[in-house]
Amino acid sequence: MYKFAISYYTMVGTERKPQSGIDIRLLRPGQSWSEGKQLIENTPNSGYYEISIDSETDCGFYEIWDNIGNTQGQFSGKTCTIGKLDARGLQNNCIFGNHILDGAVTGPKIANEAIGTEHLQNSLLSLSKLQYELQDQDKGVGDISQCSPAKLTQDKFITHILNKEYQELPHIILTNQCDAFLYISDVMLVGNQVTVKIRISKVYTATDPIYKLLALAK
Repeated sequence: MYKFAISYYTMVGTERKPQSGIDIRLLRPGQSWSEGKQLIENTPNSGYYEISIDSETDCGFYEIWDNIGNTQGQFSGKTCTIGKLDARGLQNNCIFGNHILDGAVTGPKIANEAIGTEHLQNSLLSLSKLQYELQDQDKGVGDISQCSPAKLTQDKFITHILNKEYQELPHIILTNQCDAFLYISDVMLVGNQVTVKIRISKVYTATDPIYKLLALAK
């Protein structure tokens, strides 16, 4: 059993005057006034209100509402946690970047797939929050030579098979660093495997292909 108590009073000069006869209730976020758990003023005219919580399922985060100024009840601006903190206690802006950097919130403490990119604000989406993969010419296989890296003098296409599994086609970026005209000719998703085809269109002074292939996914 848990017990929660709160005192209501007003200041008259420097003297505290108890506020008696107030309807005070504990509401879960999103609950209506009628659903709230009502506190009892056990001692008349004391301004001291309390409630007992008998079940573990009723423990957690609550907003404190009262009928001061509104007979239908309104949020007092105060909150409380009775017993163990539950999911409803995680309010907006309660976790900041310093909590993560300090190790208070770490990967092992977060259940698998509990947080997805849809939970993140666009302005907070960085490369570290994306699924990404980086390959270079050493991972590509020439269509004729079957060499890695491919042979610019022999091959017409270079094939890359990405290592990670993907649910949808990722965004592919090719960064060419040699004096040859290379471009992405095709990207295919078969099952969860992505294959990228690079076309060798024109070779100028380059003797070997030098490039990077970046795949970005949600």
